Amino acid sequence: MKVLKYIFLSIIIVLSSCRKVPDEDGSSTTNLFDDNNHGVFEFNDYQPLADKPFNIHFYLPTSVDRTNAPILFIFPGMNRNADDYLETWIPLAEQYSIMVFSFEFSDYYYPNSTSYQLGYVRDFNNNFTNEDIWTFSLIEPVFDRIKNDLDYIGNQYNMFGHSAGAQFVHRYVQFKPNSRINKAVSANAGWYTLPDTSISFPYGLKGTSINSNDLESSFLKNLEIHLGQNDNNPNDPFLNTTDGANLQGNHRLSRGQYFILKSDSIAQTMNFNSNWIKKEVPNVGHQQVNMAAFAAQELF
Repeated sequence: MKVLKYIFLSIIIVLSSCRKVPDEDGSSTTNLFDDNNHGVFEFNDYQPLADKPFNIHFYLPTSVDRTNAPILFIFPGMNRNADDYLETWIPLAEQYSIMVFSFEFSDYYYPNSTSYQLGYVRDFNNNFTNEDIWTFSLIEPVFDRIKNDLDYIGNQYNMFGHSAGAQFVHRYVQFKPNSRINKAVSANAGWYTLPDTSISFPYGLKGTSINSNDLESSFLKNLEIHLGQNDNNPNDPFLNTTDGANLQGNHRLSRGQYFILKSDSIAQTMNFNSNWIKKEVPNVGHQQVNMAAFAAQELF
């Protein structure tokens, strides 16, 4: 019996040593990537939104230097299918020697476009919220955790979003002007928030906390608007057909063209330098796989 008791206690000790040990702030001290290059982890380190955890799917090619390889954050479309997007990027990660992380904001904790595409800048009653509970405010803490666990010496990350994810990305650039983005790609967004403080949010920035200094910093970010030239169906059932969206154009291609045209005009009027550009992809429609391949060669 004593032998069995000691065996049982040994098993308990081993299992206990494998548990994630929380810090005082509730975050885990377990390294996310020890001996692991492909998987998923739950993130809840950011205290203002610790009660709304979300998953991040990742792939780190075994051949790369984890302390210095480029990092890409991926934001999927309205289906929130981060796993599918990661699978798209795995061969691209191998080809371009990059580390990829695909964000899965569940509908349970981050319901509809208010929480995802619009970053929870306004709540479900259309009241503006504090910045600390914006969905946008989660990205930098994720980068900090990754930097810590990979002993990463770089201080920038890249972003790719398609469709709903593209909406998230181009708004993130505007609402987080001091973020550590290197380059961001917004591909085939359905509609846009213009960097225009005379147009009410969500179609412009009127009513938000964004000021001219923020805008000047945002325009200096390397934002690329990627548009599939065949993404031009005005009858797409998933297309936003509100008056504000229709003023931007009658399909995704024309709305992206409108966004960059208006953004360039605003930057010139305000005498701001701008690093925002548009690139159109021939023979491609609303297809994240093809847009990802194009984005990879542009980013890396």
